[in-house]
Amino acid sequence: MAHVVLEGFRPEKGEFVVAGPSVAEEIVNGIAVRALCGKTWVPNRDPKRYPLCPTCKEIAQQMGWKLPVG
Repeated sequence: MAHVVLEGFRPEKGEFVVAGPSVAEEIVNGIAVRALCGKTWVPNRDPKRYPLCPTCKEIAQQMGWKLPVG
């Protein structure tokens, strides 16, 4: 499964707020990430090759976030 990881957010008014290192940095440095669904892992594969986690998708949609097609 591919999971949704929050790298930061943009409030209605203001600049983007970083929540932590980017996923790319975490891949390079071997640092674990936490998905919206709670899964923790060290990313190392192309997420476009896997179906989107239904729990991450549901949480993201409830938050009103736009998700990539797939």
